[in-house]
Amino acid sequence: MKLPERTARIAAEFAVFEPHYRVLALSVALVLAAAYVYSSWNYAARTAWSEARLRFDFRASQIETALQGRLLDYEQLLSGTFVLLAASHSFDPREWRTYLRQLAIEERYPGILGVGFIAREQSGRLPGRRGESTAQAWRTGTYLPVRYGWPLDAVEREAPQWDLLAEQTTRDALEQARDTGLPALSGKVMLDQDPEHEPQGTVVLFLPVFGPGADVTTVARRQAAVTGYVYALFRIEGLMHGIVGEVSDIRVRLLDGAPGHTAALLFDSAPDSTVLAGTPEFHTKVGLPLPGREWTLEVESLPMLDATVDRRTPLIVAVESGIISALALAIIWSLATLRARAANLARGMTRDLSESRERLALAIEGSNQALFDWDVRTGRVALNEQWSRITDTPTEVTTVRELAALVHPEDLKRVLQRTRDLLRGRQPFYQVEHRVRSAGGDWRWISSRAKVVERDREGRATRVAGTNLDITESKEMERMKNEFIATVSHELRTPLTAVVGAIGLLKQEAGDQLSAGAVMFLNMAKQNSERLAALINDVLDIEKMESGSHKLRLVPVAVAPLLTRAVTLNAPYARQFDVRFELQRPLPEVTVCGDDERLLQVMANLLSNAAKFSPAGSAVAVTCAVRGPAVRVAVTDQGPGVPEEFRRRIFQKFAQANGGDTRQKGGTGLGLSICKVIIEKLGGTIGYASAPGQGATFYFDLPLRS
Repeated sequence: MKLPERTARIAAEFAVFEPHYRVLALSVALVLAAAYVYSSWNYAARTAWSEARLRFDFRASQIETALQGRLLDYEQLLSGTFVLLAASHSFDPREWRTYLRQLAIEERYPGILGVGFIAREQSGRLPGRRGESTAQAWRTGTYLPVRYGWPLDAVEREAPQWDLLAEQTTRDALEQARDTGLPALSGKVMLDQDPEHEPQGTVVLFLPVFGPGADVTTVARRQAAVTGYVYALFRIEGLMHGIVGEVSDIRVRLLDGAPGHTAALLFDSAPDSTVLAGTPEFHTKVGLPLPGREWTLEVESLPMLDATVDRRTPLIVAVESGIISALALAIIWSLATLRARAANLARGMTRDLSESRERLALAIEGSNQALFDWDVRTGRVALNEQWSRITDTPTEVTTVRELAALVHPEDLKRVLQRTRDLLRGRQPFYQVEHRVRSAGGDWRWISSRAKVVERDREGRATRVAGTNLDITESKEMERMKNEFIATVSHELRTPLTAVVGAIGLLKQEAGDQLSAGAVMFLNMAKQNSERLAALINDVLDIEKMESGSHKLRLVPVAVAPLLTRAVTLNAPYARQFDVRFELQRPLPEVTVCGDDERLLQVMANLLSNAAKFSPAGSAVAVTCAVRGPAVRVAVTDQGPGVPEEFRRRIFQKFAQANGGDTRQKGGTGLGLSICKVIIEKLGGTIGYASAPGQGATFYFDLPLRS
């Protein structure tokens, strides 16, 4: 059959099936258009809902912050009153009046119904309430008459018209404040001092007052030393209305107790359930940790707020998407019916693709990225023109061995290890910063990033592609920054040392002559200045190590004596937490090449962390074992373990877990970062293993000395 006849036959066969192809193409396009319209509408609707949710969350966060700030103001008011009473040797009504007038409570602390001092006195029974008998005296045989009060005219009246010990919740709050020495908040009580009004739901915040110079180190001693309480009484309705105001678009509820364990309703801005038609669009519930108690704040949207969700824009987007889809369908139909136009379109797309590739090449060239393509089987590496600019060489094709010869000797081991991890699939990406030698002999810093783009059937890597970026200038800027920080830290350390010494001398020479409040503030200043000094020392250490200005003193170090010395030196610190160190014997008689002082610093950080986070009475195990060509030293505690959300940044600078208990342990957040720098400088690795609630093991591996 001749070629023209064959071509005509093929064209005739295609003409028979062309309508079917056209219908199929139009059907597929119609489905895709419908999917596009729906996804556009869904995205716009979700975006509108998310914006409304963001506004709602912001309102709820404002209420939460305002409520916590208001209660903190009340607590600070009591703290100031406590200092006044602690500094006085006798109760002076005139001094009390002057102090409260200066505070301007009605203007600065809205919502407070009363502030007073309750003296602890011995008696068999309490004063009566409105002439009636009251509850029995407290377990200790004491009663609590109000000695001073606010409003100021309350001082002119007789003892209080309500019984603090008649309510279980106020008795519990008084006992908690007395036993802990901290502020304590009562539950809801119904106060009916004024016979002309209905009883009011109130809560009382107590702060214990101890005698001057009293020993309050234990619960029993605090119980014996308490001389009374300062209290602030506030009405819950007044407190919340001052924060929330008159709202018609949200409902705010305040409940006594933690989320999931609420006991009583304290406040409801919309008690009439008729305003709540249907399920609210938005709802949030948060716990409010308060002095000695926890409340639950619930906020939910009302129909007025639900109506603000933008439902018009998604409809407009759907209409616009439908119009665009209709135009696209018309274009597809036109293309399906006109083969010539389709051919022209194909040629245009080919041209656009070529232009896109050209633009991509120009973008890569403008980004200063040096591309490389490594054929793992042959070892050949193809490089683009930017690599020649970095190294001042005309090389476009080279080998892996020749590239490895350009790497700085101090960085070569790390580069080879990361490369092996990438090829074996241990890491999804290869990313490392290292130095390479240029043709002129100087060292250039590059940031190299790559991934395996092709593997054979057995899973072996056959092709790797990536980029190299010249970061020499940014490294120089980082070095200058580190030098600046070190200089500033040095300038801070000298005056800070004098401050710490002066505070210590003042405490030693005049500590017995100061009041309890003054001693408390003096101790606070001493602790904070010592913590700042520790932070500056840690910053200096890590900046010196990272900048290379601090050289390690590499000598043969016997591991067993080093661990024995570390445990002995840090044992007194562990005893502060009722924790002991147990060095697991026998220890292997091995030697590493390292800096003994820096290794002791690493052990001090690991041991102190283990002691701080271990439960009282427990032991911290210190082990040492040979693992192939390296020795592993491990420190294992029985604490709560490393939180999941903290693990990815545990070795970063200033990294500390967010838990409240963790924050109370103190520390600068630089200890583990310093350990990581030291161990890596010595050619080793550092890591940890932890399961929630089952303790943690921090370890480091160092190569054995050959």
